[in-house]
Amino acid sequence: MSTPFTRVRYEHRLVAIFFLAWGLIFLDRQALSILMPLMIKDIDLTNGEIGQINMWQTICYALAAPTFALLADRLGNRKRILLIAVFATSLLSAATTAAHSLSYLIVVRSLLGIGEGVILPLAVALVALESRPGRLGRNVGLVYAGAAVIASTIGPVVVTQVASATTWRTAFLFISVPSFLAGVLVWAFVREPQAPVPATGTASGTAPGLSTREAVRAAFGNRNVLVCVVISVFAMAGLWTFNSYITLYLTQVSHLTVTTAGFVMSAFGIFTIGWQVFLPYSSDRIGRRPAMVLYGALAAVSPALLFLFPRSAATLVVYVVVGGVFLTLTALFTSIIPVESVPAGVMATASALIMGIGELLGAFVVGGAGTLADSRGLGAVMAAAAIAYVLVAITSLALRETRRRVVDAPLSAPSAVHHPVL
Repeated sequence: MSTPFTRVRYEHRLVAIFFLAWGLIFLDRQALSILMPLMIKDIDLTNGEIGQINMWQTICYALAAPTFALLADRLGNRKRILLIAVFATSLLSAATTAAHSLSYLIVVRSLLGIGEGVILPLAVALVALESRPGRLGRNVGLVYAGAAVIASTIGPVVVTQVASATTWRTAFLFISVPSFLAGVLVWAFVREPQAPVPATGTASGTAPGLSTREAVRAAFGNRNVLVCVVISVFAMAGLWTFNSYITLYLTQVSHLTVTTAGFVMSAFGIFTIGWQVFLPYSSDRIGRRPAMVLYGALAAVSPALLFLFPRSAATLVVYVVVGGVFLTLTALFTSIIPVESVPAGVMATASALIMGIGELLGAFVVGGAGTLADSRGLGAVMAAAAIAYVLVAITSLALRETRRRVVDAPLSAPSAVHHPVL
């Protein structure tokens, strides 16, 4: 029989493993943008074609997230599905080294998007089921912080240095190895959870074992889930438009070298680490809705300044210091708010639907941004990203608050047992 101490220890271990796994998976997605200035020297790609690669990867990510989350919620095999996804992303990252054409990149990166889309919703669901009351925001924030520490801080410097010393192909092979090892950690130390305890206080008595249609209906019957879907469309459009072109923008418009851009992006990552912890923590204090409005507006600042003053040192400082907000904000509307709003049996489904629909519709904006960049210049991409985050802040006003203070809660009580906010 497990004790409160062993449950807490497992909670910490789970967060640490997913911190590492998500950081390494996100590094691969970032690597395409980081290495693109070097890749286009070997493979003749226009901005529009770069947008197509990112668009199809994002579309596959978007379709995979809800599909496999629904499957996991119904079958309960979260760990098995997660393992397959982690190992697949590692192998497909290595396969990117053989890229020689646009069509090859679209196929490989699309398959990789399928693997990536599975991972975060299942990881968050597993963490939510093991988190103590009052710790969900912190734990999810730490999982997301893996992207800041590994993909945004360590990654740009390491990847650009490896690519400069060897080739961009070697760099992709290099980053595939740690993600494979992360899969080994998941296999060895993550356990399949017990069936989640049904949430009390629901109108319909929603419980585990729902059919796919019932799970989707339960998720979409919640106001916050619907609002988060709209937020996700704007946010994912802004995030991936910005991320897909930031290295090209820094090298071609701000006139930095690839290695200097790598150092700037790593400095950005250092501050993002702080945001990954502080933003969810602050939302535990001020509330989810005020945090979404405030930080959504703040996320628009960096792309707006890059559009207006691309060669200003002050603009780069602002990008480094506050740019990480748009990476961190994702944790609130795709993970924390939905899992606090719905019954335990549809947590992964709600999170994946929000992420999946947002990624799917946002992907077409990313594809269009490349065409826009070819006709209007890369500055138009930054303007589009800024507008997207202004819309995030405005839409967030429609959210209902989900934060609840827990006073003297038992150490062993799982935070997944909650009263949904309808």
